[in-house]
Amino acid sequence: MRTFLAACTLAALSGCANPFLENYSGARFSPTAQAVVLMEAPKSQTPIGRSGFIATQVVGDNEAIAAAKEIGATAVVWSKNYLNSTTNLTTRVQPVTSNTTTTIVGDVNAQVTTTQTDYQYIPESRTNHWWKYEAAFYRMPN
Repeated sequence: MRTFLAACTLAALSGCANPFLENYSGARFSPTAQAVVLMEAPKSQTPIGRSGFIATQVVGDNEAIAAAKEIGATAVVWSKNYLNSTTNLTTRVQPVTSNTTTTIVGDVNAQVTTTQTDYQYIPESRTNHWWKYEAAFYRMPN
């Protein structure tokens, strides 16, 4: 049971990549234990790196701080701007199974059941909301 739970946890975590980190470019230092989100860029400080991406995924302070800690930054300034929405029409295929039972009467009484699977095509629409994210990472002096 523990192995199953560990596998499920690992699978869940692998699907949740941090886009701030995936799209990071810049210098990397030893990971830091503490990082904070700043409302504006610190004066007279140059960022050690930046991250920018467009996504339908909603991310926030937790992901920005986790990325900052991993690259060795002590502060991050990030923003999110709504771009637009898109709606895609798709078709979902759903199997439909039916059973038919036939009774044969004669020298040998028997019942024969046949199973048939057909497919039903169900139209679906999906709306995605697109966001533009930008972040700047800093190493503040002690």
